[in-house]
Amino acid sequence: MTFPLEIPDVLRRQLPPGTGVLLGISGGVDSAVTLALLKALECEVQCVTFKNFCYSEDQVELPEQSCCSLEAIDDARRLAFKFDAPHWVGNVEKPFQAQVIDPFVSDFLRAETPNPCLACNSTVRFPELVRLAERHGCDFAATGHYARIGGQGNEARLMRGVDPGKDQSYFLHRVSRQLFPRMVFPLGWYVKPQVREAARELGLEMADKRDSQEICFVPEDDRGFLFADQPDAPATQPGNIVDRQGRVLGRHRGLVHYTVGQRKGLGVAASEPIYVYKLDLERQELVVGSKADLRQGHLLAAEFQAAVPDFPEQWADTGEEEPVVVRIRHRHPGARVQAWQLTGQSIRLTMDDFIDGPTPGQACVLYRGDVVLGGGRILKDQERDHE
Repeated sequence: MTFPLEIPDVLRRQLPPGTGVLLGISGGVDSAVTLALLKALECEVQCVTFKNFCYSEDQVELPEQSCCSLEAIDDARRLAFKFDAPHWVGNVEKPFQAQVIDPFVSDFLRAETPNPCLACNSTVRFPELVRLAERHGCDFAATGHYARIGGQGNEARLMRGVDPGKDQSYFLHRVSRQLFPRMVFPLGWYVKPQVREAARELGLEMADKRDSQEICFVPEDDRGFLFADQPDAPATQPGNIVDRQGRVLGRHRGLVHYTVGQRKGLGVAASEPIYVYKLDLERQELVVGSKADLRQGHLLAAEFQAAVPDFPEQWADTGEEEPVVVRIRHRHPGARVQAWQLTGQSIRLTMDDFIDGPTPGQACVLYRGDVVLGGGRILKDQERDHE
């Protein structure tokens, strides 16, 4: 078949005709165009859609655009049929509950803000996808993520996608680098507008389907139902909203509903914009402050995982090599790192300048150029350098 976009030579070399590829599909535009591209390369494609919490019986009904709704699995099945690719559903409900949902709930009860996509990608989705690829005789496991794998074998590296607005390498940094040689992300060489236009030219009905913005098991971004059986937990109890001097400004509905750096939905009138500064679980208080209060010149993270071999325990920017930047959110542009000290799985970063609002429980991810170096889990109660 004819593919409407130019296919990079690196993909043609990596995926010559006859290459076996197991593609994880959701029924969205990204996996649809990925399937079309793989077929254009004459790969032997098989498709799988994972069955997790989101389509279990007796669970909450999900929005239609969710990547994990019943509608999505039907879309995926029709998509595979359209391209004459075998399709099945893989049941990962038990590991998804144990590795993603349960830790998600536990972290919020500790007044932290977890990122469940990191846990899903590293402990469920990609380990299972690669395992199934091997089981079914496929050379690679693929998805429609906007990222890239550079190099082969032991030299394989996780890299940013070329679309800076869509790059999803942040969400993939905890995937074991042992899996990189078996993974491929064909869309990493394109930008999203190109992908949508390609879908239109291919006549795909999901060409203008809205991207899912929610956590797949949290409909309408309301996670309150997950704590229904924890009515006495301190993090679910209402309490005072206070400023950094301890003055009471209002009431909150439970710390599980807030995150550091949050501005909207606080219900407090103030002469200047205020943000969540700290979730004080011991006092059940929501502490607020100004944007300047959120600035930090150091960052401490635990559970650090290197994405490259020979990651140094100590490093300082001498200006003789490409700088290292750290991203503390998916859409964070990155801040230049001056030095780091890695002790076991804990890493302390010193920044060239202040960064705004690192959120405990979220990830900080290190990059040199387009290459992901590794990342860790941001710790709370960080040192406030400007105080």
